[in-house]
Amino acid sequence: MSAAICIVNPFEHGGGAEYQINLLIEALAARGRYDIHYLAHFTDGPDRQRRYRIVRVGGGGPVPRLGYLADGPALYRTLAAIDPGVIYQRVACAYTGICALYARRRGVPLLWHAAHDTDVTPNLLDPGRNVLRVRLDKWAVAFGVRRATRVIVQTEHQADLLRLHFGRSADAVIPNFHPPAAELLDKSGPLTVMWIANLKAWKRPEVFVRLAQAFSGRSGIRFVMVGAAAAGGGNQRWSRALMQSVESTDNLEYLGEKSHREVNELLARAHVFVNTSTQEGFPNTFVQAWQRDVAVVSLSVDPDGVLERQRTGIAAHTEPQLADAVRRLLDEPALREEYIARGRQHAQQRHSLRNAADLIDLIDRNGGRPDG
Repeated sequence: MSAAICIVNPFEHGGGAEYQINLLIEALAARGRYDIHYLAHFTDGPDRQRRYRIVRVGGGGPVPRLGYLADGPALYRTLAAIDPGVIYQRVACAYTGICALYARRRGVPLLWHAAHDTDVTPNLLDPGRNVLRVRLDKWAVAFGVRRATRVIVQTEHQADLLRLHFGRSADAVIPNFHPPAAELLDKSGPLTVMWIANLKAWKRPEVFVRLAQAFSGRSGIRFVMVGAAAAGGGNQRWSRALMQSVESTDNLEYLGEKSHREVNELLARAHVFVNTSTQEGFPNTFVQAWQRDVAVVSLSVDPDGVLERQRTGIAAHTEPQLADAVRRLLDEPALREEYIARGRQHAQQRHSLRNAADLIDLIDRNGGRPDG
């Protein structure tokens, strides 16, 4: 008989955390030992095939006015109706605290998995504009993280932040995992520099626009942006200004939101990938680029020093240094190949689907394992 596992996250699809959850679900489903339930506030619609049961929690738009704590009664009732053997919750939000409350009352193991450095840095959680919502979310996150049965982080840096801010040690450090690249790599086209992220202020897409403008006098170089446009009333002025600058930059192409498969196909033909975020967890795009022979340059994000110390990419610290790093990688193919080779090797050694197996083994050992 299969044990029930509840995977709880505000969104069924979207960013890197949701992609990692989907890979975990595929690995769980392949083992055939779990009855998988995905509990989310915002779902991907009912009309596609899934290897799990999707249950929508709460109502209204993507984010309730008072935050996800408003979904507390509905989420608690849903967990009680399913009666899972184990709960896996990813992304710090009010759901973290609700799951912890249910788990403690019912004696069910809760595995909480940090998806971003801000998840283990309370003062950096999305401030929003509703003060009450922010306070409720932060309280619920702290309650949940301190009471989760097991806490999993992506990097040693996140383990340090967990100890600093929540006074507990990580039970496991499991890097993000990816399947091998399936695309045919073709680097014969024009030199292509890519930026991939949703267009949010903390992702700093305007830095990439300025980077493209710095190369405006050079032919044979393409700058490509991929990502969903910014949403929400507070971002409209910023978003309009950004899109105006994108449209006025002749050597820059904005492709909008693309599927994971489409992004990988674009990377298979690209030469340099640029990250401009202020902070991340561990960017899935780093691994995707490494797997597809794309050199990585990052302005601020260098998780566990993987770029600088292990030379899997270039850690730039200022915009002029970012432009210089991109220029060198474009002008010096041999240098670019050195970074590509180290990145490819690192992805194979540290970010394979073996990590998904390690995560499932942790789930098994903490109460979810069925017989057989």
